[in-house]
Amino acid sequence: MCIFVYVNDTSMTQKIRNILTHVEDVVSEDGELLDRTVKGHKYMAGSREEFLMIYASLLSAFISMSQAQIRVYGYLLRYADGAKFAVNKSLRIQMQEEIDINERTIYNTLTELEDKTLIFKHNGIYQINPRFAFRGSTKDRDGALMAIVELGCKNCI
Repeated sequence: MCIFVYVNDTSMTQKIRNILTHVEDVVSEDGELLDRTVKGHKYMAGSREEFLMIYASLLSAFISMSQAQIRVYGYLLRYADGAKFAVNKSLRIQMQEEIDINERTIYNTLTELEDKTLIFKHNGIYQINPRFAFRGSTKDRDGALMAIVELGCKNCI
């Protein structure tokens, strides 16, 4: 199961776009088409990249997460943008101001999120585990999953 979450942290002009077209046909017993209803479901977004796919595995992980873990992970989901990132002291201080958690707690929480495999660290650089959340296409997500396994995170998938 996958849930799309709209993350609006850009100032792009929003446009209405189709995301899904649903067709319902009413057919008689002899196969004659009696009625057809076509519904277009729309969403407002400036671009496809503003959507974040959240997978059911993350929802179950939230049950055992502390408030600090949820806040730090939420911050990373919002700003990491699917890329690899370093979390240095200046970023932890910036996070502290926004999510109202002590900088040292943020430092410790990153290790806890690693232990839960919600984030992955290789050579001091973090990445959101695409098993739980991903920004981009499902094809790109498959490639990202393969990449973290190749980097040595066998428990990440």
